[in-house]
Amino acid sequence: MGADAVPITVHEAALAELAPGLKALMRTEMSEGLAREARWDDVDKETFIRFAQFAYIGDYSTPTMIVKPSVPAADQTPRPPSPDDDFFLPANQADKNRAYPRAAPVTKTIPVFKDLIYPRPMPQFNFEGTYNLKVGDGMGKNIGEILHIHASLYVLAQKWGVDRLKRLTLFKIHKTLNLFSLDALRLEVVVGFVRYIYSDERTPDLASKVDELRELVRQYIVANAEFTSRNTTFLALIEEGGALARDLWKYV
Repeated sequence: MGADAVPITVHEAALAELAPGLKALMRTEMSEGLAREARWDDVDKETFIRFAQFAYIGDYSTPTMIVKPSVPAADQTPRPPSPDDDFFLPANQADKNRAYPRAAPVTKTIPVFKDLIYPRPMPQFNFEGTYNLKVGDGMGKNIGEILHIHASLYVLAQKWGVDRLKRLTLFKIHKTLNLFSLDALRLEVVVGFVRYIYSDERTPDLASKVDELRELVRQYIVANAEFTSRNTTFLALIEEGGALARDLWKYV
């Protein structure tokens, strides 16, 4: 936390048991261990409080996500089949009764995002309602805040090797993205979320594979390609190039 931040007291053992790196920070001859304090200047207060909450109970709280009903999408009724859809066409009207071979369709199955599996880690204490996501009706203005909470904890968990927290945040991000349907305003929020994730300061740009949170986002974009591919805000993001454009191209 920053230089003017108010110190937050947490039991040493609670953090030390989360990961070897944190145990080394707390219990070795490092200056932080000797002073019994550590400065995390790259972590905001609210993220650290949730991180400490996870250290004690194996879960963290978030505000109720306000979701306004989506505006009905434009009619997506498939058009009637056209003769031009055939790979081989009859030469004339008399040939229409003759059997002609058809080209085998080349398809790539687009994953159903809601069916992707992100296993839920068991909480340290089985409190009632643990991991339940809260949704309320309203103007739908805090979706970005909720996504940012989960993503910032993923970044912190990855930095310190807290695998269980990483898995929990992936589980919650996946569930959160399934709680609302995309429209133009919500896609603006998702684009901001993608920008946050795809910063190399937050998630690693891996040489031979894709970071787990980046992969979740990639799957979400691909699953919603019918919408994202026609949205100018999202297309502007793709035009910037970088790791996101490369990762999407790898999927294609």
